[in-house]
Amino acid sequence: MPNILIKKTKHHGWDEDHDAEWINEDLLAYSTGLLDDDNEHTIWEEWRLDGKIVKRGVHVRIKKGASTDLKIMVG
Repeated sequence: MPNILIKKTKHHGWDEDHDAEWINEDLLAYSTGLLDDDNEHTIWEEWRLDGKIVKRGVHVRIKKGASTDLKIMVG
């Protein structure tokens, strides 16, 4: 498996913020999810080490005719 760039942060449960580092992807737990409704099609993915998040990704596609009064939440 390839290496992946991760970052351990206090926000995700680590004792302190760490510099980004490369790690073998085999050492990480991977999960993905999907939200598909009238307004959006969203796919997210997460990588965890020791049960804590070290990397997240998301792809959001707004559907035609969806409301433009959107709120973005990061976290």
